[in-house]
Amino acid sequence: MATKKEKPVAPETEEQEKPKGKPRNVKNIIPLGSKEVAVYATPRVAKALEEVTEDMTLYHGVRLAQVMEAMYEQGKKDGAREAFSELDDKLKEVKQAIPHRNPGKPKKK
Repeated sequence: MATKKEKPVAPETEEQEKPKGKPRNVKNIIPLGSKEVAVYATPRVAKALEEVTEDMTLYHGVRLAQVMEAMYEQGKKDGAREAFSELDDKLKEVKQAIPHRNPGKPKKK
């Protein structure tokens, strides 16, 4: 008969938890006239936003907000389009997997 070996169980302590790393997204505050907009982006995009908003006037701030809003809306449309195309592809696969015959006239006996 084989004997079972007991696996060593490590005591659960807070010291063994993995330390949190640096956040992947950075919060950027963009001043637009009387209000501020928070934009979460990667450090590379955050640096680019910082350079763009460095000498920003009210006119340029409004234009930037319009561009960012258009990009957001386009992203939503692209995501929806991608989801619907994926569903259409899967639906075509299912239709091909299930043979369908129109009910026609029954056979004579």
